Amino acid sequence: MASRKYYGVKVGKSPGVYKTWAECQEQVIGYKGALFKSFPTEAEAQEYVAGRNDQSLSCERLANEEIKHQTGKHLDIFVDGSYDNQKKMYSWGFAVFRGSQVIFTGSGVGRDENAVAIRNVAGELEATIEAVKWAEKQDVDTITIHHDYIGISEWATGKWKTNNKITQSYAHFIQAYLKWVSFNKVAGHSGIEGNELADKLAGEALKGDGVGLCSDT
Repeated sequence: MASRKYYGVKVGKSPGVYKTWAECQEQVIGYKGALFKSFPTEAEAQEYVAGRNDQSLSCERLANEEIKHQTGKHLDIFVDGSYDNQKKMYSWGFAVFRGSQVIFTGSGVGRDENAVAIRNVAGELEATIEAVKWAEKQDVDTITIHHDYIGISEWATGKWKTNNKITQSYAHFIQAYLKWVSFNKVAGHSGIEGNELADKLAGEALKGDGVGLCSDT
């Protein structure tokens, strides 16, 4: 049985403590600069909202891009990567949200030997590419890629210089889609539902050496 979570919304449409991710999303999606985090107990969530434990508990800031859940033509996609040091293999995973509902997931193991050198970053880049390729085939106007590694957006937008063939290939690919693809940096392992799911998908793909595991949910 999954452990219970409580969601503290410090800054959002209606700050407070919520018992489900769907309720939390209603308060933070579309609210620029939202601050929220999940907790195992209601008391911890209440303390976070009240501002009494800011130094010990990190929070999530959605300040880079306003998430556009309001139309059915927009999708939010969380991406992540993983790496196994013993196997010298990397993997990728992504989860697609329409509003609060997961509508599709994809994952797989990377096979580019040159990309292994950049470990889990290779997986995050591949997850983004696979997610965009998937979205291109759907009836959508825009997507937001939510990522916990800043290079996903910085290489795409040219803020970071690409210094190897892997990042150069990624930047070349993604630039053609920037008119309808935006990016939002999230904090990894901080209780964000989509980020946790993408991380889990990448990890499971690596454990099973799976390739191209996709699922409509």
